[in-house]
Amino acid sequence: MAWLAERTPDVAETLLALLLERGIPPDEHAVRTLVKHRPVRMVALLRKRSPAFLPHLLFAKSLASLDAESLTWIVQRDPTLLGRAEDVLKELPEPLHATLTEAWAASVERAPAWGTPLIARIVDPALREGVYARWTVGARTRDGVIAPEYVRHLPVALREREARRHLDEVVALGTRAEARFSYARFLPWDEALGALRGTLGHPDAAMRGVALSALLALPGLRPDEPAWVAPALAMVLARKNEQDPVRGVMLQALVEWPRRMWRAEHTEALGRMLRDALDAADLSMGTAQSAERLLVRAFSADPAWAAQWLGTFLKERGRILDGGLGHRLTDDEVRRAAPYLLALAKSWAERERGGPLLQLAASLGKRATLVPGLSDWLVSVRDTGPDNRLALALTAWLSREDRPRFASTLAATLRRWRDRGWDDEVVALAGAEKPGLPLHRELVEELERVALRLGKPSGNALWVLRYRAVKDFDRMLPALLKRDESAIAIPVVREFLHRRRQDLLGPYLNAPVITGQFATGATHWILPFDSGFFRWTVEQNRAYSRALERLCADMERDTPSVLAAVTRMAALDWAPMDALLALANDKRPAVQERALRVMARCDQGQGVPTLLGALEDSRARIAIYGLRRAFNGMPVTRVLSLLAEVPLTKVTVAKEVVRLLGELRSDAGYERLLELDAKPLHRDVRIALLRALWDHLDREPTWVVFERAVTGEDAIMASRVGDIPADRLTEALDARLSGLLAKVLARPEPDARIDLLRRAAWLSVKDRERVFLSACGARLASPYDDEVRAAMGALVYRADERDVTLFERMLEAVVRDRRALSVAMDALLQPRDRMRPVPLQAVYGLVTGGPLTKDPCLATLRVRCAAVALGPPAFAIHLDAMGQEGWLHADALMAAQVAVSNLPVETMDDVGRRLARSSSPEARRLALHCLVRDAGDGRGWTEERLEKLTAFQRDAAPLVAGAAQFVFPPREMVEASEEK
Repeated sequence: MAWLAERTPDVAETLLALLLERGIPPDEHAVRTLVKHRPVRMVALLRKRSPAFLPHLLFAKSLASLDAESLTWIVQRDPTLLGRAEDVLKELPEPLHATLTEAWAASVERAPAWGTPLIARIVDPALREGVYARWTVGARTRDGVIAPEYVRHLPVALREREARRHLDEVVALGTRAEARFSYARFLPWDEALGALRGTLGHPDAAMRGVALSALLALPGLRPDEPAWVAPALAMVLARKNEQDPVRGVMLQALVEWPRRMWRAEHTEALGRMLRDALDAADLSMGTAQSAERLLVRAFSADPAWAAQWLGTFLKERGRILDGGLGHRLTDDEVRRAAPYLLALAKSWAERERGGPLLQLAASLGKRATLVPGLSDWLVSVRDTGPDNRLALALTAWLSREDRPRFASTLAATLRRWRDRGWDDEVVALAGAEKPGLPLHRELVEELERVALRLGKPSGNALWVLRYRAVKDFDRMLPALLKRDESAIAIPVVREFLHRRRQDLLGPYLNAPVITGQFATGATHWILPFDSGFFRWTVEQNRAYSRALERLCADMERDTPSVLAAVTRMAALDWAPMDALLALANDKRPAVQERALRVMARCDQGQGVPTLLGALEDSRARIAIYGLRRAFNGMPVTRVLSLLAEVPLTKVTVAKEVVRLLGELRSDAGYERLLELDAKPLHRDVRIALLRALWDHLDREPTWVVFERAVTGEDAIMASRVGDIPADRLTEALDARLSGLLAKVLARPEPDARIDLLRRAAWLSVKDRERVFLSACGARLASPYDDEVRAAMGALVYRADERDVTLFERMLEAVVRDRRALSVAMDALLQPRDRMRPVPLQAVYGLVTGGPLTKDPCLATLRVRCAAVALGPPAFAIHLDAMGQEGWLHADALMAAQVAVSNLPVETMDDVGRRLARSSSPEARRLALHCLVRDAGDGRGWTEERLEKLTAFQRDAAPLVAGAAQFVFPPREMVEASEEK
């Protein structure tokens, strides 16, 4: 259905509506395209249909275009399709925020965790409490745990309630101290301190780190309650001698506080923390980085203090630890820190510490201009240091971030690099320049000097000039080739001459002996050009052809070089082909074959006589393929006369002649094909003859030939009828082809039948009389499993609305053959949303009065079919009926459990309620299975579900009660329920 996307939006919308009415799933690409153009109308259209189409709304990302009704419809079904709730709130218009919250609150159970940030937006206390009560159950895992990242989005009061529940009530966390303590961060300070007091002195540093991380994160989660900042800072200071991993955890916890929490009164404590960290002998890189980031985040509290401390910290640590330092500071903060940063840069520059200096500049980026004088120290280090890589990196930074300084110092820098022989650095600098930005004039001139030195970096310099300064590259080429003619060996030079400067190519086309930096002068050179010879003059084509001819005549040459030369000879536009034609008789078999294969490329047909002559000997199998191209553009009569002279003794030649006759589409060619049909032909030739007749499907003799092929002894010949392009046929001829295909399926050879059945789904034959479809259905009774599967595949894709009854009869006919029935149903049954409409209706007929309802031995298959054919409520009723009939034996019950597990989880409550009322123990056992699945992760155990479990545990049937004894909800919920 990709064609939907090619229609206008109006037409496509109408067609999509028709498809939906017929229950045909839409094509995702088409829906994506339509939703992009008209999201509101498409959502409105899709929401009227089954929720099975909801995933296609994944592409409806234009949230601002959705109306309130459409937004509500999506949220109440699967809000996760819209993305994260936080992102949705940012993209939605403000008036729709309340709609989003109300829609989620009305269906919390569908996606409880997704909408956690929305709880705080509920104003009505009673409504918020009701939503929370449903949320806290639905967001739990099987153990009753809710992840901390969800809890932190709750309002403070609810956050504390959840923290107490996890710390005091959740039994599963009783042996998982690290996971349990992480919830203490949501409590008030004193309460959290009491919960963690014992662990804060734990001998294991890792456990102390967990407790401290939770406790110190607490103030950051309550930025509007600053009273807890001082106790947190005091706790860090009191632990100045902690091990480095613990110190790192503490500092990282402070880093995560909102920046607005820091005040001037906190700077003394922060300074002592930084001093303690710097004085620690075991200070690691990670902990130091956390300390640096903490300082940056507290910058706004007292910029002067922070700037001085930043200089001290960087000086003592000797390098930048946070690569994003500059991005984390505001412009004003950088200005305040500028004197200290400049002093630090001066110190590093004087001590030849160029690496840290470059780190500092790189972290500041464009904000380095807010530190006046910093570029001077960068230039100083670059122009005095011996490190070529550092010099290149510093120059590249200046090019990106301080262009005026780069331009003013470039000439002197390049002179120094030239004196030191740093040619590679010149090329690297030019290559690193911003694309689209013209290269500086000094840099271009230096690149030219590097290129003209013809040293190792010359090739790279030429490449940069070619693509970054093409006019200069073009200007310098004559001087380059004059200085060293072997520069033609450099690919970028050679290709530029071939495409742009053909006037410089002349001396090189006749394969001269070349000497120079890139050639030894020991051999002749032939430039490796393969196409584009139309750019050359006639004389250039001929000169190159003569060089190729001399190469091919050299019997000592390696075969790959000779073959490449033969191919190039045929590609020349303005050169004689005599030498190429002569190679058709070369003594070297590989050269002879290549010459015959490329000879047809001669654009004036020079190779036709030679190719025709080759048809009379062992070269015929190669020459015949060359003739196909050579015949293009020739008059039909001329081609027929030439083909009449071709001997048909060789199979390869005869096949190609037959194909050519068919493609001529002339009466004379058709008559010749019929003449050949009357003769004894090799199988491959006759297959080629059938293919040649495709262009004459409107002629009666053609179908006589096809009929003989179908009824003949050769099964392979018969199967070729399935290749006939049915999209070219009239209604009458389509019926005729359908009959032929049915006859193929009646042949005794299974391979031919299976091959056709496997292709049947893609055959474009209309088969209006259903002759071919009936023949496919008859093969369901085949003794070969592969054929049964292939036949079912053909039926599934070829049947339409007219064939429901026929499809049902075909399935009923195979019921007696249990093996064939099993194989056929395995091939037929798919998840309900993937079943095509006609097979789905046929399966429905099997389980509602069909043969599957008459034999208890077919109960397992009946369950599988009912799971596909019936919706969840009807499926539950059907299972109840089977249980009361005594059909849910062990295998059927197992199949029913698998089927129930595949139903949408939101249907478990309804299905389980229907089954729980059944008088059949087996049906009630399935109801228990529904309950367990309904209480899984993200849904949780409610009081109602616990009551249902208790009822199942007291069930009179051991089949139900025995299984229910080993269903274990969170222990704390069971105990609370028993107390009530």
